[in-house]
Amino acid sequence: MEQSLEDQVLAVLAASPEGITARALRVALAQSVSQPTLWRLLDELRAKGLVAVEGKARATRYHASNGNRLAEIRSRRLHELAARTLIRHPERLERVRGRLRQLQAVNPHGARYHRQWQALIDGPTPELLRAMTEDSDSAAALRRESPFTVLVDKRDRARLFERLRAG
Repeated sequence: MEQSLEDQVLAVLAASPEGITARALRVALAQSVSQPTLWRLLDELRAKGLVAVEGKARATRYHASNGNRLAEIRSRRLHELAARTLIRHPERLERVRGRLRQLQAVNPHGARYHRQWQALIDGPTPELLRAMTEDSDSAAALRRESPFTVLVDKRDRARLFERLRAG
């Protein structure tokens, strides 16, 4: 039985964790589809909350999405910004240490994650940066209780949320 175009698109998106451009998506589909048809379908899927969009114009990338996946993508992108900040300004790690102390004081249920962050902050920088930006379930879980949000200002956060949007 042949898959519907919608199912094919969702399957390709699910297999592309970094997102995919419309052009690459057209190439990856089993059947030929016009660009306007693909855009209409992507808009419909976005309206249903099944697709998230990142970027604009030719830089637009599409992601398979549900509310959780979109939040994970946003969190990862936020931590990529924070990691770039740490690379340029390693002294800002002290702000992160302060935020971690605050989190430890107000959320004892996050102690497991706090201990992991503490070990990473005290360890080699490449391991810390990898944990902040890695695309894995364990890294996504760790980012949910992260002290690094203090490194991203409100304007950058707003731009990130605008760039990565759902329906």
